[in-house]
Amino acid sequence: MTDRRTAAVTAAALAAWTALIGAAWLLGRYKEAITEQSLKLHALPLYGHWDWSPGPRLLVPIAVGSLIIAALPHLARDRRWRWVAAATALAAVAFSLALTYANLHPGTWGSINHGYGDPAHYVDDAGGFAPFLDGYTDRQLAGGFPVHMQSHPPGLVLFFWAAGRIGLVGEVFENTVAMVAVAAAAVAALAIGRDVAGERLARRAAPFLVIAPAAFWHTNADVIFGGVTLAAVACLILATGRTGAAAAGLTAAGGLLAGTAMMLSFSSVLLAVPLLAVALIRRRWGVLLGGGALAAAVVLAPLLWGYWWFEGLATTRVRYYEGVASVRGYWYFLLANPAVFAFALGPAIAAALARLRDRSMWVVVGSTLAAVAIAAVSGMSSGETERIWQPFMPLVLLAGCALNRPRPWLVLQMAAAVALAAALRVPW
Repeated sequence: MTDRRTAAVTAAALAAWTALIGAAWLLGRYKEAITEQSLKLHALPLYGHWDWSPGPRLLVPIAVGSLIIAALPHLARDRRWRWVAAATALAAVAFSLALTYANLHPGTWGSINHGYGDPAHYVDDAGGFAPFLDGYTDRQLAGGFPVHMQSHPPGLVLFFWAAGRIGLVGEVFENTVAMVAVAAAAVAALAIGRDVAGERLARRAAPFLVIAPAAFWHTNADVIFGGVTLAAVACLILATGRTGAAAAGLTAAGGLLAGTAMMLSFSSVLLAVPLLAVALIRRRWGVLLGGGALAAAVVLAPLLWGYWWFEGLATTRVRYYEGVASVRGYWYFLLANPAVFAFALGPAIAAALARLRDRSMWVVVGSTLAAVAIAAVSGMSSGETERIWQPFMPLVLLAGCALNRPRPWLVLQMAAAVALAAALRVPW
């Protein structure tokens, strides 16, 4: 594109991004006015509450983000690939931790413990692993679990229960798991971008996987779901581009991880969409069949103890529509959910999507956006998509490769993230 056309496309994309968020805010005010019960979205369309509190803590994410913006684009361009992947992973963790430090909400570090770590006692209360699984759906349907357990399969609670049996307990361990998942998601997205669209574009996308408003919401269980699911998708996509033992090993790892991801979150199945897109283009049916069979084996295994994944999904839908969805409704969030997703990705990605011309990268980014659209119309997310849709975000952030001069855009992304840390208080 010519410079003039590029500027026009960029301006239009930023205007559309701003208008989408503004419309969600204005309609949100109307939604609040006509709803008698509280929507529990006090920073509508975001979750949390506004509390403008600038202070010295903000210097931490500003300093960390500035260092990353100064160094990572250069490193990603010139260093060996393994160093690019390692630096991106470490930078993603550092920026996430810096933003969390600046968030003054007292419950932030305890989010995972509250939702999944502490509730691990339900396993022992039930009499152990087997009776816990056997009675999980019945107790879920009766509302006998905390809200997070009512909305997910039992995988993460069982993980923390097992970890507790060898002494790995508490907020430090739980948040370490989350940061490992943040790093895994970044590396997985890089690997997918490199395998499908080439190393040059993946290198250019690396800083945008780190510096994004989405990093503000990285101390919750959904980043764990995202790390495992994206690792599974990365293994299987890489398998579609290989043959022999390498393909078999990656298919096995990806299938087992995919099954594990399904036992962590029902929504993880939607990230099969980019996998299917790549596999269909490459015509690698064996990877789909082999990986799918192993994933199915993992999901079917709990039937030995009485837990059926599809029954859990149906029960979750019942509990969801008896709970917050009955108040929040459906139609408003067809607009608000994508608006929040766009806000979490940041203005630079709006411009990048408008500029992206590489067809291979569009296979990844576009198919992920299709998965997000399915999630939106499913009605299973009424707000809080800045957290719930975290697993989709890294693959869309790859669109940042379309921005030729990354540092000004990264500064804009950092400014949006730091503004969130200064103004929004969230417990996760």
